[in-house]
Amino acid sequence: MNFLNLEYFIAAAEEMNFTRASKRLYISQPSLSNHIAKLEEELGIALFDRNPPLTLTEAGRSLLHNARRMVAVKEEAELELQDIKDFKSAELTVGVTHIRGTYMLPPLLIRFREEFPRVRVKLLEGTTSEIREALYKGRVDLTIGYLDDDMDPGRIRSEYLQAEEMLLIVADQILGEYFSEKEREALLKKSRLPLRTFACCPFIKMKAPSWVGSMFERVCRDEGIVPDVVLETQNITTMISLGMAGYGVGISPGIFVKQNPIHLGRDSGAHTFILDHPEVERTIAANYLKNKYQTKIAKNFILVAKEVLHEIYEQ
Repeated sequence: MNFLNLEYFIAAAEEMNFTRASKRLYISQPSLSNHIAKLEEELGIALFDRNPPLTLTEAGRSLLHNARRMVAVKEEAELELQDIKDFKSAELTVGVTHIRGTYMLPPLLIRFREEFPRVRVKLLEGTTSEIREALYKGRVDLTIGYLDDDMDPGRIRSEYLQAEEMLLIVADQILGEYFSEKEREALLKKSRLPLRTFACCPFIKMKAPSWVGSMFERVCRDEGIVPDVVLETQNITTMISLGMAGYGVGISPGIFVKQNPIHLGRDSGAHTFILDHPEVERTIAANYLKNKYQTKIAKNFILVAKEVLHEIYEQ
């Protein structure tokens, strides 16, 4: 029983479709079928019931459980040996959502490459649920995102990287139209403001069930606001850009504003205020499997991520 056949079997069992599994493995479907057939011949028992829909036999379910353990042990042994050999030369797979990767990865990966130029970083990008599933299946070494209440604490360890505040994006055009000069001067002296300060203004809102959209609705309920939502969007970049242009007041996690290519400040025509509400701050965390060997490279990547995020938030 060789590991290649086991790895191919695991992929086929997880996908429960030989075509999808072969694409995932970058091999032809006949080649995958041949490997599975050889494994069944070696074991002397069928692993799949091939009558539609494809399912695992009792033997297949038993082998899947043990095959995952065997492959995990093999991978951990290889990682430990690589660490001993030369921990600065390795490969690291990081899971991150598309939007967070767009804003967070440029400064992080540039800094990491400067410190560890021989390490190859691979990305797995997707939705929050896709990234979480990849972590459970061991397809990534770690993920970066919000501290996730849906993560299984028995299987996942989360390491704090940075507290993230929510920012209100308010353009000069909005301040000029809805506030007196005296009120504008008073507002610009403050760094934190409640949402009700801008209750008279139009808002740009992220669509629920996104966390930002759901958070906005919750804060409005808490503060007794019936907001004038002039636009809903699924794209946070769109919301930030329109907020800066004066279409309405926008609300965004800090990282997306601070890493925006268009700098916000007193001379930019738009301003930011920390949203003053007790339940809107979230924690950015690095997540990894408890029972999977964590390489020195992964540990160093987390340290670099902490440094970079701290510097971004100190700007």
